[in-house]
Formats: sequence, C-alpha cells, structure tokens
Amino acid sequence: MIRKIAITAAAMSCLMLGIVSVGMASASAAKPSILTMENNVGVTFTKNFNPFNGNSFAAQMAVKSLSYEPLFEFDTLKANTQYPWLATKYAWSNGGKTLTFTLRHGVKWSDGKAFTAADVAYTFNLIAENPAANYSGVPALSNAAVAKGSYTVVLNFANPAYQSITNIAGSTLIVPEHIWSKISNPATATITKPVGTGPYVLKNYSSTVVQFSVNPKYWGGKPAATQINVNYYSSNQAATTALADGQLQWAGNEIANLNTVYVSKDPKTNHYFYAPGSTVTLEFNTTGTGPLSDPAVRAAISAGIDRSALSTEGELGYELPATSTSALILPAQSSYLPSTLANNISPTPDAAKVSSILTADGYAKDSKGFWAKNGVEIAFTVEDPTAYSDYYADDQLMSNELQAVGINCTVDGVQATQWYSDLAAGTFQTAIHWGAGGSNPFVQYQNWLDYKTFVTPSPTNASADFGRYQSASAQTALTTLETTNPSDTSAVKSAIATLGNLMDTQVPDAPLLYGADWDVYSTAHFTGWVTSSNQYMDPSPNDPELPIILMHLKKVK
Repeated sequence: MIRKIAITAAAMSCLMLGIVSVGMASASAAKPSILTMENNVGVTFTKNFNPFNGNSFAAQMAVKSLSYEPLFEFDTLKANTQYPWLATKYAWSNGGKTLTFTLRHGVKWSDGKAFTAADVAYTFNLIAENPAANYSGVPALSNAAVAKGSYTVVLNFANPAYQSITNIAGSTLIVPEHIWSKISNPATATITKPVGTGPYVLKNYSSTVVQFSVNPKYWGGKPAATQINVNYYSSNQAATTALADGQLQWAGNEIANLNTVYVSKDPKTNHYFYAPGSTVTLEFNTTGTGPLSDPAVRAAISAGIDRSALSTEGELGYELPATSTSALILPAQSSYLPSTLANNISPTPDAAKVSSILTADGYAKDSKGFWAKNGVEIAFTVEDPTAYSDYYADDQLMSNELQAVGINCTVDGVQATQWYSDLAAGTFQTAIHWGAGGSNPFVQYQNWLDYKTFVTPSPTNASADFGRYQSASAQTALTTLETTNPSDTSAVKSAIATLGNLMDTQVPDAPLLYGADWDVYSTAHFTGWVTSSNQYMDPSPNDPELPIILMHLKKVK
C-alpha cells in the first residue's frame, strides 16, 4: 500500500548532495567511463526511442528512462519509500480526484529549453487524447491537465485515483511539448533522436550496440558512467559469456549456474541480487470459443503444472514456486492475502484435481489419452523466446507435465521480437510472462485485468492484459481498489480480496513463480549498486529506475 510521505528539505539536500558528489567523483576522468548494460536478449534493434511505443528499441530494451524521466521514483521493494525526481512533492485533494504536483526548479531538456509545468500537463493530456499511448495505466481525467505557472500542475481525475499514484507519478515518463506537439500518432511514431530531461543523450546507433553519452544539461549533475553501451546479445548464454569476460557490467536476465560461471571468477567484484519483485504467470489468450476461453480448463491446466520443477530446473532455484491463486507477490504482500487463498496451489502436479475439474466440465479422455469435449481436444502451444533460456526450459517442462495428465501442450520457441509483437497483437495461445510488480497489489492486477485501459484503445497493439481477459466484474473490482483511500486498510483489503478471488475462480493468468528482478553487476569499475542490505530501488537495469541507480554509482579509482 502506497501512502504519500513527507520529503523534508534536509532529505532533499542530502539526495542532491549525493547526486552532485557522484558527478564530482567522475569529473576528472580523462577517458569515457563506459558502463555496458542489458535488460533483454534476442531483441532485434530498431532505431526508435519512442517511450509510448511498446515495440520501440527503447521500450523493448527498457532504456526509455535514460532519456525520459518520471515525476517520482518509487522503491517497489520497500513500502512507503519514494524519491522526488522531476517533481518535489505532490498532494491529493477533492477525495482523491485531484492531484497537484510541485515541480523541480532548474531542469532543462537535453536541447537546452526549459522544462516547465506546461510539459507535464501536455504529457498527461497527450495520453488522455491518445489512449493507445497510455502504457503506464494513467486513470481517466475529468478535464484537461492544467499548468499553473511554471512549477505547478493540477490533474483532475474522473474518479478517486489514490492507488494509481505509481502509474501516474512513477511510471509516466514526461516528454517535451515543443517536440511532441509536432508529432502525429504518438503511440506509433518513430523517434530517432530522443530529447528528454534524463542523464543521457543518444550518441551513436547501430544494430549491435547503442551508445549514450552524458547529458551536459542534466539537472542532477554528472553521472559516474560517462558513456552507456547497450549491446545486442542473442541469448542468455551470450550475455553470460560477456559477463564472465568482463565485457558486460550490468545484466537484467537469468544466468544459469551464476555462482560458477560468474561470481566465482572474481568474488570480490562479481555479484548479483535477485529481489522477488513480481508474480510470473502463464498468460492465457482468453478470446474466442476454444478450450482456453473456459475458466475450468484454465484451472485444470494450472493444477497440472509442476511449479517445483519450474523453480528448481527451469529457474535454477532463483525463483520460488507460487503458492496462492490470488497471484499476490508473496511474502511481500502477505498482509493482503485472504486466508482462503493461502497455500492453495500444490507445488507438484495434482492429477486428481485435473480429472475432477475436467470431468465436472464435461470432458473425457479421447483415444489418444487427451481430455476432449464434443470432439475438441484441449490442445495449445506455449510461446516464448528461445533466447530466454529459463522461460524456454519452463515451457518444455510444462509441456511434459501437462501431457502426462492428458492435456496436449506443446512448445513454440520464437524470436524475442516476434514474441513482443504476438503479445501486443494477441496472436498467441499461452505464454509465460513476468508480472508488473509494483509497490501495491493494484499494479499487477491492473496489468492482467484492465481490458478497458490496455486493450480497447488499440486491440492489435495492447500494452498489457495480453490475454485479452474482458470482464465487467474485473473492471468494477479494479475501479473499487483504485478509488479506495490507502488509509482505509479494511476497504483496501476487501477490494484486493475481490480481485484475488476473481483470479482464483476465473484464472485469467495462472501464477507460476515469484519472479526475480534480475540484477547481475560488477563492482570492478563502479560501486553504489542496489544490494540486499541497501535496497534503495528495484535493482534491475530497467525503467523507470535507471536514472536513480545510475546517479548512485561512483567510479572506482
């Protein structure tokens, strides 16, 4: 649960002194201090840095926030922890329908023009007028966002929007009005030269490496890494080799046998911190009239999966099996968990439960030993990139497990770029996908269930709810949670219980694992990383936390 916390002047001074000191520490470097990072593998590079386009390079490689920044940075690993960024404070009024931001002074866009409240108001109005660009799930405005002077922005929502504060302030990246007001179709436009407030600007693009240099006009000082290289890696194995060779310093993917192939090479500098930040699910394409559109079939499939094997064999023990059909992130969100949904997932396949569910639903085994009804078998593919070696291994395990209980599941290994396109277009049957995480349960539930926000504006280019689950009761439950004041803990828990029970009975997504925020890093050249003892931010090289982590780094002398 997120509540607004007070940010004192002293705290602000400390934060800014820390940022400035990072800049001073690296100011004497004669050569570029290069940091090579990656958050994704197997993605075909395209020269597009559009933050509103889920198929752009910036979105697929999770580097939008090198250029574009949010108003606040939220630490999803710690409750009630947030940092002022482009805004210094915010305040709710009008029963949660009005949100007022006070902006930071002295911020400039990378082209030298002043950053003002007009840019912030413009960004939210752009999203409101172009719903397909609403990748962050900003709730509907009742009227246009308004800039009051240069440093105050007022947003008026159609309904109370308390629970959406991370979507509004933490996930929405602000763009310059003087650039974007000239761009038509913002959700699909190709942006080859990003202009933002972030710590880096584009230096050079190629299909194998994209280089960013320091933004000399950055409000936060000079980052220690004076150049960021985002390299293309074809697979997790290729990234592993680069890590072991010292060519990659920060990675955001699973590395097999990590202690052996990386940490042991130099235990003083080679580290990782896998924080449990989301719930990984099997996403079902619920459209059409086939077996996957039936909640009972989806429940039976879930019951036939060996989550223990996925954890130990597919994820090498880095991700634990999901234990609740609520899909809450556990144990972090255990205070919200209804007792009726606690530990109601077997870690191993439950063939008796599969049989009970499907028999009651009118299914019987056919001559091939697969469950079928009216001559139609339960047969589907699970699609994931072969480059994602852990998900691909999970897929093959699931295929074997489900076929053993009479469900004809096969594996479709694809290129990562195709996977993203298929998810957005809805041209898949099932896929393993990480959850949205977030600092309150609303974030994940909205990501899975909010058809109105994420699918309706652009049905062939969805930004979430990839399974196209569409339910009036889900939309009502989401609205109830979103509009509930966080201080009313009883009402919040009640709304979350409604959504948890919907996940249990309708199974739009089957929880599989508690997903790690992958973070492998080297301290050979930079220190200041997020660690288990200093969890100041989600540790992965991802949006929107890149600016705050990169500004914490210090160059090793």
